[in-house]
Amino acid sequence: MIFTKKWLLLIFLVSGYAGMAQPPTHIPLMNDTWKLIGQRTYKKNADFKMVPAFPARLEALQNKAVELPGYMIPINADLNHKEFMLAVVPMDQCPYCGQGDIPSMVEVKMVKEVGYTDKPVKIRGKLMLNKTGDYRSEVFLLQAEQVK
Repeated sequence: MIFTKKWLLLIFLVSGYAGMAQPPTHIPLMNDTWKLIGQRTYKKNADFKMVPAFPARLEALQNKAVELPGYMIPINADLNHKEFMLAVVPMDQCPYCGQGDIPSMVEVKMVKEVGYTDKPVKIRGKLMLNKTGDYRSEVFLLQAEQVK
């Protein structure tokens, strides 16, 4: 009986420790616009250069105001940011992947600076799609403002 209690205690302690070692969870932020961004593919243009190809429903939102919830990914080491990347997952959960069910990040250009937070934010701005295949981001939110 004592032997069984020791084993049960050991199993309980090990399983409790393993539960604490799990990566932190995040609030799911995928909305319809994020899902459309995630459907981006690539195609060869006339110059045989690989360029992004966006779904027609996303292209219909070009130059229109959209709202995207997400996590701020700073591109500068400041407390306040006018430009940053927005991702559906927090920085510690690989927002750089852009693979599987995680869409690529969106580059945000704010009207005025906002303070950095590791909590989810909601941003509204004009959607711009970059189909050139150059080294800039493929999706932008311009003239953006934080939605409270």
